[in-house]
Amino acid sequence: MKHLSNQRLRACLIVLFWLILWQAGAWITDNSILLVGPFEVIRALAALLRESGFWLSAFTSFAKISLGFLGAFVLGILLGWLAFHFPFLQEFLAPVMTFLKSVPVASFVILALIWAGSKNLSVLIAFLVVLPIIYVNTIAGLSSTDRKLLEMAQVFSIGRWQKIRFLYWPALLPYLTSACRTALGMSWKSGVAAEVIGVPDNTIGEGLYMSKIYLDTAGLFAWTLVIILASGLFERLFLLLLAQTGKGLRGFRRSVPFWPGMRSRLSHPSPPPVLSIERLHKTYDGAEVLAGLTLTLTPDKPWCVMAPSGFGKTTLFRILLGLETADSGRVQWMHAQGFAEKESSQMEAGIGGSTEAAGGSANGRDIPPRISAVFQEDRLCEAFSPIDNIRLAVPGLSRTAIAAELKQVLPEECLNRPVSTLSGGMKRRTAIMRAMLFPSAAVIMDEPFTGLDEETKALVIQYIRKNSRGRLLLLSTHQEEDVELLNGISVRLNDVLPLEPVKTLTNAMANGTLTE
Repeated sequence: MKHLSNQRLRACLIVLFWLILWQAGAWITDNSILLVGPFEVIRALAALLRESGFWLSAFTSFAKISLGFLGAFVLGILLGWLAFHFPFLQEFLAPVMTFLKSVPVASFVILALIWAGSKNLSVLIAFLVVLPIIYVNTIAGLSSTDRKLLEMAQVFSIGRWQKIRFLYWPALLPYLTSACRTALGMSWKSGVAAEVIGVPDNTIGEGLYMSKIYLDTAGLFAWTLVIILASGLFERLFLLLLAQTGKGLRGFRRSVPFWPGMRSRLSHPSPPPVLSIERLHKTYDGAEVLAGLTLTLTPDKPWCVMAPSGFGKTTLFRILLGLETADSGRVQWMHAQGFAEKESSQMEAGIGGSTEAAGGSANGRDIPPRISAVFQEDRLCEAFSPIDNIRLAVPGLSRTAIAAELKQVLPEECLNRPVSTLSGGMKRRTAIMRAMLFPSAAVIMDEPFTGLDEETKALVIQYIRKNSRGRLLLLSTHQEEDVELLNGISVRLNDVLPLEPVKTLTNAMANGTLTE
């Protein structure tokens, strides 16, 4: 508080210094046409305030310039959004935006006077000046959106409007704020300049022009002070409203239909899935990461993929999550019961090769189940609390229900704090809880226990074992003890051979393990 008071005092002293210097210059000049002091300006302003026409002029200019700015703000964001998603449109609009940024305001004013007259001149000029600034910054802001958060949103089926509000908008907001600080001042400068040239009735520009005609320097300074005050007021109010749009998740409700919540899933459980991977190939930059991988995973126990770094664990998980596309091969999700029946019929008929998805549609297409994930990175919204991060992915759960679950692995005092203030281990637990609370038939975790101490890891694993029943659990780890704590099945990815699919499926279902 004391530091803030000192800052304000220093600012007041600086302003006072320049006012004294200004008044001294007026005394030295001693010519009211060349320079007037602040006292004369204040008297002239007081005289203006008593005139009925002043308020009409101030309101008219304020309304027109504000309208031009707001129109450019809305259209700039819309065009920037479309150009960001459709690169051809960005190329198509590039010459127009370059033209708007390059042409002098005076040229626009003269052309506008010829084409449209002076009545709405300030609206048009403010619009043309602001539009390219908002457009360019919108594209830059959207391009800065964290791609990893967008992948998280895809996996957790976060709706389009929620992605715009909670992922794109926070990334865009700093760019828009910076753009508006520049554009707001320029809109007033260019708008009033247009009024001075066009001299429309009942505007600030008309008042400035008349002060020039009558060599009323004090009146000129008074109108300038009005412009500064009006511009500053509008800028402060607009930026305050803009900042409010980026605050808070409370009251958030998903506006699109969502898969049934956790309670519905528990009361009406879907059949546990079986994952069949057949001859999966994936190459990066000429290096084969996955070479004919073939295996089957059942939901009876957790599956722990173990392999040195670079052997394709993360690539495999990204393919399963739909974030990458394999070069060749097949991934099938099917219900365990339907899989067993189809496998039996195929063996009796002597049919080999791939199977159709038991959970597929009538035309035989494979329909994957809901999958939740823990990525190698936490991929959390840093400004949100642990509760709000989970609520974004699972809006069907109340804050109270989420808090009750989080308390089992996180201290209660951190549940409503921004995750940016939490430790790495707390963030990791939040990411794990998001995956577990999401109503999914399968959970994929990429090295989920990174950054957790032994005691915390044991607590988290206990929670995972308790709450993963009825779901296929697949995770990667470098620790044999993690497999033992999970009571899981170890799959060494670098040792798995591309076996015949039917043989692999049969062995996995019969023994619960992979055999060569």
